[in-house]
Amino acid sequence: MTKFFATVCLPPTAPRKVPQAVAAIMAPYDVNLTDEWNPVGHWDWWAIHSSTGNAYLVLPPHDGDRRLVTASTVPRRKAKLDALGPLECYGGPRGLLDFDGMRKRAVRTQDAQLTVWNELTEIHPPARPLTDFVARHEADSERYSLADAREEHLAQPLVQDVAQRAVAGDPHFGTSFLLNDPVAYFAQEHEETRLWSVRCAVPGFALVTLDGEWMDADADGYWEQANRYLDDLDDQAVVLDLLCHS
Repeated sequence: MTKFFATVCLPPTAPRKVPQAVAAIMAPYDVNLTDEWNPVGHWDWWAIHSSTGNAYLVLPPHDGDRRLVTASTVPRRKAKLDALGPLECYGGPRGLLDFDGMRKRAVRTQDAQLTVWNELTEIHPPARPLTDFVARHEADSERYSLADAREEHLAQPLVQDVAQRAVAGDPHFGTSFLLNDPVAYFAQEHEETRLWSVRCAVPGFALVTLDGEWMDADADGYWEQANRYLDDLDDQAVVLDLLCHS
């Protein structure tokens, strides 16, 4: 069972009609669409989703435009959307959205995250990556279990601090750090990580085109293709994100 974001593209659609239009374009990919396994199924539930700080950005001249998908333009009976921050929305016409601003925001977030990580490395003893502990398990699995490896890795003050911050909702460390190794993550080349954050700033893991075609990050070249497709969309085409479960 996994959750992922899917970016959905619609023809010009009034916000109040967006939930119905999304349901129609997503229907073929419902894993429960057929009595037996749906070979093109990808989800068993979805919801229109964005969060403050990660939502679609609105170009300032279009702030408050009623064509945007927001808590005030979509009736609660159709989708339970919460209010977001300034110049943020759940989606809307491509021409009203600031994709460049979203990519710049992703870089700022990445840089700020690295700054905080470096500050933490100065106050805690050096930490070892999880792979070091797993290697010890593989060398002597009877005496040192995989659970022992994970527990000892997490017990390191630096790793523990990041985990506690993730649980507490620290904006620099998302919940992904509860599953992934921060030591290995920050050992990556920072410039490469920044470029990756830019690729992922607009499209989700999956993209549903105006023609209803599904593509996702399991395919080679997806991120480049998805970004190019979204950048080239007609200004009136509606773009928004769904949180999906499979």
